[in-house]
Amino acid sequence: MNSSIRLSVLFALLALGGCSQGGGSPAPVDTPPPIDLPPPSDEVPFTVLTTRTLDADGDMVGLDAYDLIRDFGGPNPIEAPDLYPINHPGVRHIYEDYDPDIGNHFVFISHRDIDIDRDRVENDDRQRNEIKTYASSEEAVKGFENETFIYRWKFKINASMEVSTRFTHLFQLKAVGGEDSHPILTISGAERSGADGIEVRYSPLQADTILDREVWSMVTGEWLEAYCRVTFADSGDLRLIVTRMSDDAVIFDLDERGLDLWRGEDPSHFVRPKWGIYRSILDWDNLRPDEESVRFANFSVSEVMPTN
Repeated sequence: MNSSIRLSVLFALLALGGCSQGGGSPAPVDTPPPIDLPPPSDEVPFTVLTTRTLDADGDMVGLDAYDLIRDFGGPNPIEAPDLYPINHPGVRHIYEDYDPDIGNHFVFISHRDIDIDRDRVENDDRQRNEIKTYASSEEAVKGFENETFIYRWKFKINASMEVSTRFTHLFQLKAVGGEDSHPILTISGAERSGADGIEVRYSPLQADTILDREVWSMVTGEWLEAYCRVTFADSGDLRLIVTRMSDDAVIFDLDERGLDLWRGEDPSHFVRPKWGIYRSILDWDNLRPDEESVRFANFSVSEVMPTN
């Protein structure tokens, strides 16, 4: 049973329970938004071929956060420090929470002085708390050559979070196979010329190009909504829109054509999304020792076919 069907059954049972029982109020549970959200008004027309979603169902209600993520991404889509005995066990690094603005959502946390990158103790210059799709995920969440995908999600960066002169990736499109050492596209935080900012990075092979950048204070402590359409090809297209939900302010609106958005060399190679906190800790003093958090909600991955 997929996550969307399971949630529908859960809400029906909760409604029946609420009619037959008195007493205290249950934990807040919001119905996830419809998966067929309209595209931006100036977006090209397309036909949706497949859609997979990931929604939190409420703390202490329904499935555990990690089970929800596994239903979406496969048996091992979570790269959280608590899943590795040598890393930071005993502290759940992805959990569910609720707020009145967005409803149920996931919270990803990171600790500068404790967390490492999975179980790779040799990677002592970085730390990671991410979810992903990967080789064992279903085909519907893997982007193959010349396919077009739309990724949608919401996220909120902790109001006090600081970034370094290196990188803090909050979203990645990463190749699996071919030249896959560097992400193709990221939404990242970084300090430049003494000022923190959020930026869209594109990597034609090894070199990073900054497609757009805004000041950090525009996005911290605010729910943001992201829309990312990508055609995975040697000359591919990218449409990326990030808006601030409180006032509909547009943070990024990119419409790029002819970008090298493919790294594969074999029909089995693909591109997958990653969400969470993946950051360098080389610039140690620029990062707070306090626990950092980024909240995420309403993930959606759709394969589409342009209809023009």
